[in-house]
Amino acid sequence: MRSLRLAGPVLALACALAAAACGVEPTRVADAGPAPVISARGAAGTIYLLRGGRLAPKNVTTASPAVEDLITALFEVGRQPGDGLGTALRGFRLEQSVLGRYGVDSGVRNDPENPVGLRLHVIVNGPGTLGRTAMAQITCTARLREEIWAVKITQTTPKGPLALGEHTCKEYHRLAAPSVNLPP
Repeated sequence: MRSLRLAGPVLALACALAAAACGVEPTRVADAGPAPVISARGAAGTIYLLRGGRLAPKNVTTASPAVEDLITALFEVGRQPGDGLGTALRGFRLEQSVLGRYGVDSGVRNDPENPVGLRLHVIVNGPGTLGRTAMAQITCTARLREEIWAVKITQTTPKGPLALGEHTCKEYHRLAAPSVNLPP
């Protein structure tokens, strides 16, 4: 009991000595200007949805101008497109999109002004097999970015991955809505 009576005054004395012994004098608040602010601006981009079963462009807001964010926006906006536009991606979910090199080293393309481009690998999951118009939406949206030369599409299934090939938008030009010019 006696140790408890001594503990209170000893603790108070220790706190007072610690505060006095630090040697730092308090200072006034100094104004250093406005606080730094992070700008969370999105970017604008174009995706392809369907009007009457044909590819039609739609401008959307994306997280950034990166092609991966455009593809993400395609799947998100496609859930509730509005504006009389639909999608062949309903029921499908984007699992991953990955950029890889595509060009001179692979011997596929030799463009002296831009010798190395990129291939976008899009991996989706969903019921049934991804149809031609759904692949056209993905491919033509990605090909709007000139650094993307080809789009490889894979669908995951319960039996494992299903490779749906490598595509360019040129193979889907017949799916364009009237007066719509699709990328190559």
